[in-house]
Amino acid sequence: MRTKVAILAAVIVAAILGWTAWWFVLATARDDALTVWLEDRRAAGWVAEAADIRVGGYPARVDSHVAGLSLADPRAGWSWQADGLDVLQLAYKPQHVIAVLGGEQVVATPYDTFRATGDTLRGSILFRPNTRLELDHMTFEIADMAIRSDAGWTSSIGKAVLATRQAAGGIPNAHDLAFDAENLAIPRLAESAQGVLPAAIGKVSLDSTLRFDRPWDRASVEGDNPVLEGVDIRDLSLTWGKLDLRGHGTLAVDAEGFAEGRIDLRARNWQEMLEVAEASGALDPTLAGALRGGLGLIARLAGDGDALDVPLDFAGGVARLGPIPVGTAPRLARR
Repeated sequence: MRTKVAILAAVIVAAILGWTAWWFVLATARDDALTVWLEDRRAAGWVAEAADIRVGGYPARVDSHVAGLSLADPRAGWSWQADGLDVLQLAYKPQHVIAVLGGEQVVATPYDTFRATGDTLRGSILFRPNTRLELDHMTFEIADMAIRSDAGWTSSIGKAVLATRQAAGGIPNAHDLAFDAENLAIPRLAESAQGVLPAAIGKVSLDSTLRFDRPWDRASVEGDNPVLEGVDIRDLSLTWGKLDLRGHGTLAVDAEGFAEGRIDLRARNWQEMLEVAEASGALDPTLAGALRGGLGLIARLAGDGDALDVPLDFAGGVARLGPIPVGTAPRLARR
């Protein structure tokens, strides 16, 4: 009996020692990989610095805490600064990563710089198990997030979830994307909506597929990012007080990077949206008056003056609501 107990104890001790040795191999490899990756990025012309890198999580996980992270790709024109980034990884499932952001995040693009803080900024990322680390699916959660733009605007999000996965049906380089947000506050719109609509948009949802020119993987992040080629919108919905907006459609990206295509919209109590757009300065009063008359006629001809079915068309860099130009088409990609 004692011999069996001794053998069992020896096996348990050997297993613990073996697992501990394996964990230290993984932890050392993670620390070296992060350090080497930052060095490689600097050699490629990036700004890539971290004030401190620590690895822990024994025994089940290999966790990295990166403080004072600063990344910038001058050629692509973007940069990211993070007070803190925790990368949590199960030792037995290295292709699954949990990323937790802390403190302030600063993201700069060629168009603007954004500064974000939040109670929850957490993502779950699963890569294909290969050396390319191709993205399979991802879910990112946000709670009580505040955003400031250097251009002068601010915004906040009560709660949001962004999820992507590789699209089914054999569509190459495509990802299904879903976005749901609640209590989205955009102060300029909120000020204009006083007396018309609530201060915060109640809910925004998007169910779509994004098509790119190549996969999202390690090479695409380290080099030129994949270029968006098209968007299939299965359902777009917005609830803001009495305003209820729904849409679906397909957009391509023209040679200049602008949206090209059509979104079929159905809006209930659409007059409130025009009032907000006019009060915010997004619509010229003359254009707002023309839209109010023209769209009102379309709604009445359809039999319901409060409900409006109208196409939003994008072509040649111009957006048109029905036959009426309403502004510039959104830029979906850099060319």
